[in-house]
Amino acid sequence: MYWRLNRIQYPIYNLGLGKRLGIWVQGCSLKCEGCISQSLWTTKNGKDIEIDLLVNQIAQLQEHFDGITITGGEPFEQYEALVVFSAYIKQKTTLDIYVFSGYTLEELQAKFPDRLFMKYMDYLMDGRYVKELHDNNNFRGSTNQGFYKFDDGRAAQLKSDSFSNNKWSVAVSKNKQIFMAGIPKRDELKMLTEDLNQAGIAIRFK
Repeated sequence: MYWRLNRIQYPIYNLGLGKRLGIWVQGCSLKCEGCISQSLWTTKNGKDIEIDLLVNQIAQLQEHFDGITITGGEPFEQYEALVVFSAYIKQKTTLDIYVFSGYTLEELQAKFPDRLFMKYMDYLMDGRYVKELHDNNNFRGSTNQGFYKFDDGRAAQLKSDSFSNNKWSVAVSKNKQIFMAGIPKRDELKMLTEDLNQAGIAIRFK
């Protein structure tokens, strides 16, 4: 089975607890206003990755990480691949799994009554990004979004406590693109762009 992904980035430190491996899926039909990842909306970008191969590679590296964070794009718009990947990870590693989704938990439970995602994933950040409710916190986009812990498919516990880390995780691709993992505070990208432009460095966020 193949999974349409935009990129795999590691290590990241600000989309979950500890040192993590980040997976960005390609494709999202929700298209929230103010989204900072609009290049991930289309399914024409990205690359199809074989899940078996990916899981085996992660299993060999698992001792270097505390968990996996899956974001996008919209992970649940490739539900079968998402569940298969998560089930294999749970079978072959001890890593926990965080998933960031624009769908609410109630929507996901209605769309996927098998609730397998609650069995194979550990944490969910749910809800669409609402520009007017932007949260000046680097662990979620807007204040309407909820953070849940799953109990082996039986229950979802809404958690008031969360992870917090003000670090930006940065990676440079082979084609010299810079990827920053994290949820920016209000006007943070604007200020960064202005500072770099003043230093003679042209930058454009996609």
